[in-house]
Formats: sequence, C-alpha cells, structure tokens
Amino acid sequence: MMIKRLHFKRNMRSTLIGAMVLLLVVFSLIVSNIGYVTFSNSLEREYSRYTLNIAKTGETLIKADNIDTYLETGGAGAEYELSKHRMDVLCKKMDVNVLYIIKPSADFLSYTSVMNCVNENKVNYTPWEVGHEEKSGEDYIEIYKDMYAGKIDNARVLRTKNLNGAPPHITTLLALKGEDGAIKGIFCVQTPMEELARGRATYLTYIAISMFITALFVSITAAKYLTKQIVNPITTIKDEAKRFALQNTQNEEQTLENLSRIEEIVSLADSIHVMESDTLKYIDNLTAATSERERIGTELGIAAQIQTGLVPSFSRGFPERTDFALCASMTPAKEVGGDFYDYFMLDDDHVALVMADVSGKGIPAALFMMVTKILIKENAKISGHTPAQVLEFVNNRIVANNPADMFVTVWLGFLELSTGKLIAANAGHDDPAICREGGSFEICKSRHGLVVGAMDGVPYKNFEITLNKGDKFFLYTDGLPEATDANETLLTLDGMLELLNAGKDKNPEELLRSISEGVDRFVGDAPQFDDLTMLCLELKETCSAKKMKVEATGENLEKVMAFVDSVLEENDCSPKSQMQIDLAVEEIYVNIANYAYGDGTGTAEISVSVEAGELIIVFKDSGTPYNPLEKEDPDTSLSAEERQIGGLGIFLVKKNMDDVAYEYKNGQNILIIKKKI
Repeated sequence: MMIKRLHFKRNMRSTLIGAMVLLLVVFSLIVSNIGYVTFSNSLEREYSRYTLNIAKTGETLIKADNIDTYLETGGAGAEYELSKHRMDVLCKKMDVNVLYIIKPSADFLSYTSVMNCVNENKVNYTPWEVGHEEKSGEDYIEIYKDMYAGKIDNARVLRTKNLNGAPPHITTLLALKGEDGAIKGIFCVQTPMEELARGRATYLTYIAISMFITALFVSITAAKYLTKQIVNPITTIKDEAKRFALQNTQNEEQTLENLSRIEEIVSLADSIHVMESDTLKYIDNLTAATSERERIGTELGIAAQIQTGLVPSFSRGFPERTDFALCASMTPAKEVGGDFYDYFMLDDDHVALVMADVSGKGIPAALFMMVTKILIKENAKISGHTPAQVLEFVNNRIVANNPADMFVTVWLGFLELSTGKLIAANAGHDDPAICREGGSFEICKSRHGLVVGAMDGVPYKNFEITLNKGDKFFLYTDGLPEATDANETLLTLDGMLELLNAGKDKNPEELLRSISEGVDRFVGDAPQFDDLTMLCLELKETCSAKKMKVEATGENLEKVMAFVDSVLEENDCSPKSQMQIDLAVEEIYVNIANYAYGDGTGTAEISVSVEAGELIIVFKDSGTPYNPLEKEDPDTSLSAEERQIGGLGIFLVKKNMDDVAYEYKNGQNILIIKKKI
C-alpha cells in the first residue's frame, strides 16, 4: 500500500509540474516569436526610411535628363565627374555600402550601369564602369515594371538569406524622373543590416536565459506548493474514500477539514463527507424499508428505464434527412405507460410509422407494449410485407399467448418518400389528421379493423393515402382528444384540431411542443388520466445537399470553412448570419478534429443544403460516441474566473443557431445545425 501511495504522489507531482513548465515554455515561445517578428519588422522599417531619405538626397545631386547623355559619352565630362564626386561623398558620409544609378532595358530583364559609388570601408566591391550590363534579379523585374508603369515611385528589397557570403543588407530603389515627368533611370541605395542580425541574436539569448531561470523557479515553488495543497490532500481524500468503501462507517480518527486552501479540493472533501453521511442514512433507511416495497420500486424503476430506452419521451427522427421531418413524443400517465410510437426506415425511400395504445396502465401494459412493438418492427422489415399482413401476423402471435386478454389498437403505415404514397392499415385506432399545404388539419377517416389481440385469424385491409410536398401527417392516441380538465370536460377531436391548426405553420417539433403546452393549459391542475402520445411527419421538397469528406485534422479547417462559405455566398447569406454560422462550423469541426478519434485519425463528412431559406449543415464522424448537447450550459452570469472551463463553444453554437440536434446512428456521431438565412 505504501509503494502505491508514493507512486501516486510522484506521478501527480511530476504531471502537474510538468504541465506548468510546458505551458511556460509554450508561452515563452509565443512571446519570443511575437517579439522576434515585431523587432525585425520595426528595424526593417527604420532601415527603409533611412535609405529612402538617402536616395532622395542623392536624387538632388543628379540631373535625370542627362542619364542618356552619360551613357552615350561613357561618363565623360565635367558635369558627370562632379555628380559622381558628390555621390562618392554621400556614400561615405551616410556609411552605406553602395550608391548606384541604373537604366533597365526595354524588357526589364537586364540593366545598364550609369553611375556606381562603392564605400570601400564597408564592402569589397569593384565599381561597375559606365555602360556595364547586368542581368536583372527575379525580385527586381516586377519593381522595374511597376516603376515605369507609374504604379510606384520607390521600393525596397531586403536580403537576409542566400547572400553568398555577403552580410544582410537592404536595397532601396527610387525612380529618377526628368522635367517631363518620364522616368529616366533608377537610383539605388544599398546599406548593411548588421544590427538586425545582432539584435535578433541578443533578443533570443535573453529570452532563453529568462525562460530557463523562470522554469527552474516555477518547478521548485510548484513542487512545494502543489504537494502541500493538492497532492497530499487528494491522497488523504482517496484513502478515506477507499476506507469508507470497505467499512461503511464514519471515520472517528481523522476529519477531512482544513486539508487545503484550494476551493475545488475543499469542495471535494466536503462532498466526500456529505456522501458518507448520506450513504449511511440511505443504508439505514433502506434497511428499515420492507422487502416488498423494495421489490416493487426496483421493478417499476427498471420497467421505466426499459420503456424510456424503447420509446423516448421526445424524439426527433432522422434529423440528417432533408426530404422529410419527423418528431414524436410520449407522456405516460404513470411511471410506465401502454402507449407507444415507432418509426424506422424500411429502405432509403420508405419509412414505417406506428402509433398504438395498449389496454390498461402500469407495468402489465408496458410489458404488453414492448412485446407488440418488437413484433411489429421485426415483421415490418420483412421484404414484401404490407401493413395489413404485419398486423395479421402480430395479432395471431399475441392471441396465441395472451392469458391476460389484453389488446392493443394499432395504426401502421409505410410511406414512400419519393412519391408520397402512404399504404396503411388500422387495427381499431384513432384516425390520423392531415394538413395539406396551405390548408388546415382535418381528420382522415378510413376503415377500421379489429383491435390486435382480440381474436385469432382476423383479416386486415390496406388503404392508401397520398401526401404531397409540404403536407403534414399527424398520429395520436386517445389520450389527446380525451384529455380532461378539473371539471371533467373533454378536449374532444374539435379541440385537438383547434390546437393543431393554431400551430399548422410550425415544423413537427414545434407543433408537438405547442400541442403539449395547449393540453397543459386546458387540463390545468387536473391529474393526467391517460397516456398522451403524438407523432407528426412533414413531407418536404427534396433538397440536394452539397457534401465534403475530409480527414479530420486541423489543417483541413480552411477547406471546410471555404466549402460552407461558398454555399452561403450562393444563397446571399447576410454577413451577420455568415459570421454566426462560421463560428458554429469552426467550433464543431475543431472539436471533431481534436477529440473524435483520440490519438488516431479518421474522417469528417460535412453536408450543406438550403431549403426554403433554411440552412441545414450535417456533421458526421465515426469517432467515439459523444453528445455535446448533454453538457450543461455554462452560467454566463459568472465571471470568467468563476465559470468552469469548457462548454462555452457549444453553448454559443446553440445560441446562434435556430436548431441543434444530435444522434448516434450506424456507428456515427451525427450533429445537425439549422438556421434561417
């Protein structure tokens, strides 16, 4: 035990100190780089101003209109000699390497020397003769062109590498114009930049020394502080937790008070203490409870968990699909209920819709519901089966094993998404409601068959409904029209249609929430008598989505952003919306790149579509299952120091987008964001 404890301390101490030193090193490197670049740019600008002033001074010593004459005479004449003498004096007085005047050729690929003054105290150059020709450097050709085109009057060329033994230097070029305004030649000033190299080296040396001394000081100080305030207290808390797990008794010899000054560790110690007290109270209460109540409570809890797993209380179906939208909800009257809904894809173009209501309430109804649900789904997926054939099969199976004489009403339909053709069969269930695009919800009456489980060998009939793009289709159980207020007044079908039509322009999810709120207002304080289950499907115009699949790395972020922005620009997205969307896309993609695949690699697929002014972006990855929407939103009323680290990014995504949804399906994380643009 002692060896493990020492190993624990050593690992925690080294990890914490190492992390602090690493952060310090990273910070120092960042500061060094920023300072290095700023220092270099500042010095380069200063050299540029200095040499440009020299060039402008030299411009006054030369008559630009005489440059062609100088070249024709080979530099003969008193005027040329006087000008060259003045430039020689300027070259030495200003302590530069070379002052020279050149005339580029017509194609700018070469140039001719007009005047050349070398400071032999600075460089060991042989001055060019008048008329000497040289090939133009690649970085000079464009400068010559821009000068003669009148785009620029001056330019600079900085040489700090590939110098072939020469020191770093800067060359400033100034256009020499005649009295007619035309460029006659170019005045050039070359000066060394020794201070740049020396300054950079000195700067980096100081940073390295400072970083080493600081890291050493931090390591020593942190070792003492962290051991006292973190390592030792956590070790004590760990030992106490282990002791309590083995003994389940209060510790009379040691307390967890005053272990540390760090708030989180103090809170952890308090939580352990509260946990011990609460656990002991729970053990006492549990022991005092009767075994029968324990059995019933356990069974009821397991049943509720199973039912919640099979039929979520609220579910958005296939959020990645753009050709239809589907949402369903179920609110049991008791801990577990007998209603159930289901939806599943039969293939890529067909979706099955199920709405059912089991007779009775509680655990028996829930068990009967689960059996029926499984039988329907398994048989519906058999190729070629129609809804009527599925109900006949399920009915015969249930009747053969139904000692409690329970039954279930079922509405089952198979929708062909490409055509809107809906083939359905009804086993004694309430008729659905349909809202045609631009119209109102109406009850769609059909022929009813006998409830499932009542009699063996009952035939069921298929019937057909055609849905058009934009239509909404609504399924429900009798708990909706039979919702009762405190005066025992029923909501009725008319009341249900009134709620539906009040929200007919909403999407399926918003519509179901609106109906639930309307039922709550109608019922008031009256207890819920029956399960309330609903499902709404909206058939949409098929929208072709643009897709991109990339390796999930940070280097591909720019590609992803450019891909999304191209779609936004095609759809005239406003700058404000584009900024919000870009922030959301960057947050989601960076999280995939950094965390989805751990230390491994994988791909990310991004799908973008725009439908009726609504942008839909779907992110898919095959990494570790993770639902970012389950993370609690940060308390933005707190200061940055008080808030817990993390969670702000996805919070901003939810805040800026109109809708954010997640599901894990077929081994993939699927995150969908939507926004009106």
